[in-house]
Amino acid sequence: MSTCTTPRVCGQHTFTIKDYTFSKGLGVGKFVRSMTFSIGGFKWSIRYYPDGINTKYQQYISLSLELMSTATQVRAIYAFRLKNTVHQSEWSCVEEPTVFNSQSIRRRISNMEKFVERSHLEESSFLDSDNLVIECSIIILKKPLVSDAEATSETVLPPSELSKDFEKLLESKQGSDVTFSVKGESFLAHRIFLAARSPVFMAELCGPWKEKEALCITVEDMEPNAFKALLQYIYTDRFLPSEEYDDNDKRDIVHHLLQAADRYSIEKLKLACENFLCKNLDVETVTATLALADQHGCNNLKDACLKYIASPDKMEKVMATEEYGSLKRKFPNLLVEILEGVCKFRKI
Repeated sequence: MSTCTTPRVCGQHTFTIKDYTFSKGLGVGKFVRSMTFSIGGFKWSIRYYPDGINTKYQQYISLSLELMSTATQVRAIYAFRLKNTVHQSEWSCVEEPTVFNSQSIRRRISNMEKFVERSHLEESSFLDSDNLVIECSIIILKKPLVSDAEATSETVLPPSELSKDFEKLLESKQGSDVTFSVKGESFLAHRIFLAARSPVFMAELCGPWKEKEALCITVEDMEPNAFKALLQYIYTDRFLPSEEYDDNDKRDIVHHLLQAADRYSIEKLKLACENFLCKNLDVETVTATLALADQHGCNNLKDACLKYIASPDKMEKVMATEEYGSLKRKFPNLLVEILEGVCKFRKI
């Protein structure tokens, strides 16, 4: 095996045309040359044609890149763009490398006849106080090198174990500085991790209590297993590890976890819960999921529930459940949406 690489040398030069208005009218094919500058051991200059390089392009500003070094040849890619104090335009780049040969005046110069139309330039923001700033970038391509591929060895890095390290930190409780009490169960954690992942935790833990050495917070209206799953996600970015929960418990946990994600403004976790519940709807729990989606602004989940209920083979079974009766009592407004969903999705 062997490889071919092309060494490159890059550089830039900025050419400022002060009093742009006064440069107009110089004449077609007439140019102003920049000072000579050096890139990659070669000397270059920029030609600026305010009235175009020829009559065909006289409505444009034209530019040329000129090799000033003598008795040499170089292969290069170049590009121009406009700048002001705030913005810069896209690069106007030659399509392929250009060979500059100083033995011939024609081969020493490469032109960009249609750099920018004059009327567009004068309507743009790039004439800053009547100054026109042109930036030139040159990439010099040196002689290709061929080498033995086996001669260059690359160390294969192991995959990142950052989430595993953070999970170990959570499990070890080492350095923890906040304790949460959730229905009699205690969870130790690190304020800095929680604050970095949740704006609610940031306000709660880095606010008035930030000077206290130890902090204990009682969490109301949340299940311990949901809070445990919340901490696991915060530390590892993993949603509900499958090895820790069986299928029968997952849906119930995710219901509570979605509420926790919304409560602490962890949007990515909220979306993960919403996605899981969309894929795991059933007759017994769909109405409870619908109410949950409505309470927490989960529009995709809400539509999925309405579509599920609207199915001809599901509607009667859903209406026969205790959950549906509870929904009628607690959330009568949702019955209208179910009816509208039946009309909408059955037509589809």
